Amino acid sequence: MRRTAIVAATLAFVLGVPFGVIAAWADEHGSQPQTDSEKAELPLKGVRVAVLTGEGFQDAEALMPMAFLANRGAKVTVIGPQRGKVKAYNSDIHLMIHKAVADVAVQDFDLLVLPGGTAPDRIRGSEDVLKFTREFFKSGRPVAAICHGPQVLVTAGVVEGRKMTCYPGMAEELKEAAADYQDKEVVRDGRLVTSRVPQDIPAWLSAIESMMAETLKGTD
Repeated sequence: MRRTAIVAATLAFVLGVPFGVIAAWADEHGSQPQTDSEKAELPLKGVRVAVLTGEGFQDAEALMPMAFLANRGAKVTVIGPQRGKVKAYNSDIHLMIHKAVADVAVQDFDLLVLPGGTAPDRIRGSEDVLKFTREFFKSGRPVAAICHGPQVLVTAGVVEGRKMTCYPGMAEELKEAAADYQDKEVVRDGRLVTSRVPQDIPAWLSAIESMMAETLKGTD
């Protein structure tokens, strides 16, 4: 079995994502041998990423973008209402919150990632989380959210008129906040990328990469 297939099977088992989804993504992104020059050219080298989450995060929606972005050279920092260890709602996987959101500034990061799970509904009760999210969004920096992640954006009051998607169960919440809800695997509106469920992660990550490439080149 090829190495990419083995990795795909392992991720599918651990994260509960269908093998076909992981395998297709692995084939597209990791099956071709890299030249020395390609290995040296990390497209997101120096990009500072904030993953904003807390207790009850969805494991695949947090860990896969962290690994994907770090693999491309980005520096990933997990932030939340407070520092410490938090647990996924759907597995026994834990994450360390590196910094409390009150101790960071919008200018510290180039991209904000909002995974889903039950965490978004919990952390949107924090004024520090909402203030940071609102200021980050209004700064024009790129934002990526998946599943229930957009709940933080809704409560921060920044979704009006924006084309977005989310977990189907919170679609009405987006609509009530005057967002332009679209039931698609990935929706991009300028520097905002959203997706619905773990099965959409490959498309979501590809859209994030494209968004960041355009942002860094100034062509977005």
